[in-house]
Amino acid sequence: MCSYPSKSLNSIASKSYDYIIVGGGTAGCVLADRLSTHGVNSVLLIERGPVVDSWASRVPLISSNFQDAKSPAYTFNSVPLPGLGGRSLALVGGKALGGTSKLNGLIYSRSVPGEYNAWESDGRVGWGWKHVERVFEKSENCLSFGGSPGRGTHGPWQNQTIEEIHFKPVQLNVDAASSMGIPQSKSNDPDASVLGWSLLDATIDQQKHRCSTDTAFLPKSIVSRRKNLSVSTGAIVTSLDIEPVTAETDILRVVGLHLEDDSDSKKRYHVSCVKEVILCAGAIGTSQLLLLSGVGPQEHLTTLGIPVLKHLPGVGAHLQDHISVPILFKVPITDSIELLMGKPITAIKEFLKYLFLNGKGILGQQVQHANIILRSNLLDDHGQVRKHIDRSELDSHLAHNIPDIEVMFLPVNPTDRKFDGLAKAYGAFSYLCTVLKPKSFGSLRLASSDPRQQPLCDLGTLSDPEDFLPLRKALRLALLLSEKLRNTGYPLQDLSVPHDQSDAILDSFAKENAMSTYHYSSTCRMDTEDRFGVVDDELRVHGVAGLRIADASVFPQIPACHLQAPVVMVAERCAEFLLKSE
Repeated sequence: MCSYPSKSLNSIASKSYDYIIVGGGTAGCVLADRLSTHGVNSVLLIERGPVVDSWASRVPLISSNFQDAKSPAYTFNSVPLPGLGGRSLALVGGKALGGTSKLNGLIYSRSVPGEYNAWESDGRVGWGWKHVERVFEKSENCLSFGGSPGRGTHGPWQNQTIEEIHFKPVQLNVDAASSMGIPQSKSNDPDASVLGWSLLDATIDQQKHRCSTDTAFLPKSIVSRRKNLSVSTGAIVTSLDIEPVTAETDILRVVGLHLEDDSDSKKRYHVSCVKEVILCAGAIGTSQLLLLSGVGPQEHLTTLGIPVLKHLPGVGAHLQDHISVPILFKVPITDSIELLMGKPITAIKEFLKYLFLNGKGILGQQVQHANIILRSNLLDDHGQVRKHIDRSELDSHLAHNIPDIEVMFLPVNPTDRKFDGLAKAYGAFSYLCTVLKPKSFGSLRLASSDPRQQPLCDLGTLSDPEDFLPLRKALRLALLLSEKLRNTGYPLQDLSVPHDQSDAILDSFAKENAMSTYHYSSTCRMDTEDRFGVVDDELRVHGVAGLRIADASVFPQIPACHLQAPVVMVAERCAEFLLKSE
């Protein structure tokens, strides 16, 4: 098997390209494919991480274990967070071609139409549901619901719903949800209500392999065939090369990039750009690079001795993440993913099933099989579904009806906490209670002018007290579900559970147990410059010509979903903006 046709830095150095894409992650692979399709433009894609194409990287369940030392991930800690009593949270991001789509939970979720209608009503021209629905369809090959409204069947990016539920507590919870007045909803149905539980779409292909964006959009066959496309891995972009358009004006333009070999800081390179540079390095990497290049808040850059080329205070100013709090229970080990570690014979059987029965068994599915997503005002203060709900309150197309809580059913311990006997005497089941539309936000700032040093990330978790309101409802709903399971006789035992359901106890439990959902966004928001925006409605960076951003950093607010599908949509839109201008 031939190796991936990645080009060395020596081979691209001192050359000129029409388009240069910084970051070969979830968005960058999409953009590289779309911009190079017709062979007209020369395109360079630069990724800091390696090409990862091992057998394990293709197995859905195994590749989702980013805590494995071999996982292609950046791992570091946030700054101490005042909202959590000074605790820091572990942060994770993908470091490989394909980025986070190589190691995430595989969930394909778009959010509801009201999400994008809210963007449009807030002034984001061309970003309403009527504009973005076809863009979601364009990239998608939906294997389960291809004939359904709004679902694509001709795109390269495959997803499907695994119908069989392997773990008993997950099945019991979806049964319990139905009994509590929470109906089943089809995942990503644009006309579904904002109250429901779903079996989730996952980016798993027909062979039951992880369908990351490098696999879908930039396979070896495409990169080898397109002479106008160059992919270079193992390269770190240290700064953008930005110059005045003329000596008489303060108008700026990106003309190239400064690079280093990721493994050797002494080897430095430069590449030139003819048309545009597009940043796809994610909410953390993109804002870090802008700051290193002198684009950002003047006072911060001056403190670090970085020359200010463009005072743009919105860079890094609105870092958001979904707020998640896990409630954990002991379950029989055979009812959790920990059986792969605690039951060697069962683990071997699962490997054989996956290998010889077309991806059958637990290895061929995602960790999170089902969830509940709803609008918290549809629950009373005890976590019960309200008795009287007007039909208009369930309309997912309305901008004020965006779901704001999710309860994930996870047959595993999702935290980094160690428990005696876990994976030996018992397994874990958790309700991951999540605030999808947090009011809290933080910021990203540089720790130094060294591009190899991780930036200072303040997620702002629970810094806004309003976030406790939906979080309490999510926690109470999860606790009601757990009681339903116990009432069936299922042996659910407390592992990490609130002592009672008073506001004070739930809030304290949240502060002690909140974790990152690894959904970083909104550090370079799409908005006007006077409202701390960084890009305009066509993703162009304010005040710097020849520079756009296409990743999770441009979301005006964090979407109420897992982020990979909206990120791919943004990359598709960016490609359209660029190609229409030619």
